[in-house]
Amino acid sequence: MTSPSAPVDAAPPVPRRTRGGAVLVGPSIRSRYLPLALWGLPLLAAVLSPFGGVAIQQLRRSRLAAGHDGVLEAALDSAVVQLLLGGLLLWALFALWALVPVLLTRRLVLLDEAAGTLVLRRGLRTSGRAALADVVHAVGEPERGSLAVIGVRSGGGVARGGGDGDVTDWIIPEIGWDEASFDGLRALQAAAGLRPAPPRRELLAARRQDRRARAHQELAERLGMPWRPEYTHDEAAFQAEFDRVRRVLGGKEEPREGDPTP
Repeated sequence: MTSPSAPVDAAPPVPRRTRGGAVLVGPSIRSRYLPLALWGLPLLAAVLSPFGGVAIQQLRRSRLAAGHDGVLEAALDSAVVQLLLGGLLLWALFALWALVPVLLTRRLVLLDEAAGTLVLRRGLRTSGRAALADVVHAVGEPERGSLAVIGVRSGGGVARGGGDGDVTDWIIPEIGWDEASFDGLRALQAAAGLRPAPPRRELLAARRQDRRARAHQELAERLGMPWRPEYTHDEAAFQAEFDRVRRVLGGKEEPREGDPTP
């Protein structure tokens, strides 16, 4: 994990905050639960809606057998209504089930900048407290699925980050879940006197560019095409030269000095 140096004009962090003003270092329950409840679970409920429709149909039949024949039974007579209502009921059931593990498995840090304190929350309980002055390091990666590691100095021994005390690492999952989650880490870095990382979008853009440059370099090596440093940042220049070398190897253009031979 790295904590890259931030440029002087980097955008200030805009993290999520509690109603009391504490900074959330890590994704909130809402940010992780809503995409699941509004996108993933409705698709699952739509796929399984025939089973929900069968349950609604059985409910209607049991009510008719019990002598009930009113507006509700008439409304449930349509297969479309049965499928729609069955899907909605499954969606509500799945959403309720999904909320439980999200609540129990969440892990984040609450930073109170005014009081200079950190609180580690695991699930619904508090599992650690520390002073902001005891933060030795705070690093994390911007991609989804990545972790943040916050080193907190405690009593006894010699801290790895310098000074007295052992260092306990607090692990925060999904620090790169979204911009606000990563900005919580950046706010902690700034408050602890560490150099904050650049914004998440800048880090992701730089890494995408690095991946493209590595892929282009592999293509150049396959053709025997000389690699120039400017190709790393100038994709158009690389593509133009790459196309020219291919024409040379295909015998459609005269080679230049240093070009690979067919």
